[in-house]
Amino acid sequence: MSDEHDRRLWRILADTGLLAAVLPETVGGGGTGVPGMVRLLTDAGAALARLPLVETFVAALVVDEKNLPEVLSGELVITAGLTEHPSTLAAPLRLTGRRLNGITQLVPYPLSSDLVLVPALREDGKEVLALASLSTARIGDQVTTTGEPLGVLEFIDAEVMEISDAVGEARAYAALFSSAMLCGIAARALAMTAEYVGGRVQFGHPLATFQGVALRAADRYIDSRAMQAALWDAVHAIAAHGINSPRARYAIAAAKIWAADGARRVVGSAQHLHGGFGVDITYPLHRYHAWARYWELYGGSAEAWSGDLGELISAYPIEEDE
Repeated sequence: MSDEHDRRLWRILADTGLLAAVLPETVGGGGTGVPGMVRLLTDAGAALARLPLVETFVAALVVDEKNLPEVLSGELVITAGLTEHPSTLAAPLRLTGRRLNGITQLVPYPLSSDLVLVPALREDGKEVLALASLSTARIGDQVTTTGEPLGVLEFIDAEVMEISDAVGEARAYAALFSSAMLCGIAARALAMTAEYVGGRVQFGHPLATFQGVALRAADRYIDSRAMQAALWDAVHAIAAHGINSPRARYAIAAAKIWAADGARRVVGSAQHLHGGFGVDITYPLHRYHAWARYWELYGGSAEAWSGDLGELISAYPIEEDE
């Protein structure tokens, strides 16, 4: 376990311009926006990159641009408390004026980030986003299935730096970006499996030539491709209709459902087809299973998002969204 994200890799992303590429041109970035973020996150998932990219990218899309030049240069790291689905929050943070109180949990990399973006309820009952310095929080330790650090944050009359109404947008982006991570994880686990069963010989033949192995691998390939199709459909829906449109929200929910369910099937089959190597801690595949489980639940499970999709369809019938 580490107490921080991969600072060397973060510096490489900044120095090579990859962080800058996805940020707005108005702050000196390349302006590739959501498509660029999704592409980078897919590669980060395949590499199991220990970075708060999802959180920083969500923040970059919803906070004031004055903070972005430091993000672009790699000097500012923003994490976020968006791992929990709204339906699971028993005691949300409270915002009185510009003072934040309460406890939130499951915040990634709290010891090596500078700022945190958290949902909170105002006095009038409206949910908003609050951006605060992590120096204003008491931090307790938590650990995920990946072994990476999370934090329990306690705020006591902490003054916030910025308040945003874009909490719905932030949660939608978090779901989209976690789906991108899952697509990368699943694609890499599938590639590892193809390589293994193609080279492993049993009874004088490669495992890949056995019908049961080939059929199961083919089913998981279909899962992986469907996950990617749903992910990029959501990206195109956002570009064409905007993040708050029913069309985009349908697509994001579908992408998260496909990614969460599909990645679970892919990494499960990958472990089975690897035999004992699938659970050997000296072989990397077990890490893909652990990371898939984390991102599957990030921001809500497939079941939670299925409920959200049902509510969307009830409120905005699909045939009216044309």
